[in-house]
Amino acid sequence: MLKRLLVAIFFFLIGSIVAMGQTNDVGATPPSREDVLKFLDVLRVKPQLTQYFAGVAKQAKLGAEEGFKQKVSNPTPQQLAEVDRFAETLFKSMPVDEMVDAMVPIDQKHLAKEDMDAILAFYASPVGQKLQREQPAMMEEGLQVGGEIGRKHMATMMQQLDEFITKMAQKQQTPAKP
Repeated sequence: MLKRLLVAIFFFLIGSIVAMGQTNDVGATPPSREDVLKFLDVLRVKPQLTQYFAGVAKQAKLGAEEGFKQKVSNPTPQQLAEVDRFAETLFKSMPVDEMVDAMVPIDQKHLAKEDMDAILAFYASPVGQKLQREQPAMMEEGLQVGGEIGRKHMATMMQQLDEFITKMAQKQQTPAKP
């Protein structure tokens, strides 16, 4: 369940990065594949995705440890190490290149060539360069804070989900009255 939540958060974040504008106006020239790849390179999307998945893996590791401790009252250091190793591998094989390739047609749909040129000009400006320098630290701090908040609320959310599923299952087992 934690994995699904983290993946949903990831796609929300990527969607907000990619969909900066509305669908191109009719007749607007879409950017070329090369323009989009340059744009994604300037935005450092690939390294940010890699960093994002490293942060998600770190949060998954903490969540997996907490989940294991809830199920096993006195886990051994070896058991916790095994949980850590498993959690660390979950996000290592994410297909970052495939994700970047999938973003190209999305950007071409939502941004005109003129939009792309203006965005690239912004990132060439001093404030655009500052944003690029600061964004990795902002992302790391945001992931840490988001992970902490998520872990605080995860037990309650899981309990609510379990109660909901139990009620739904009970309704299914109770024959309908004519």
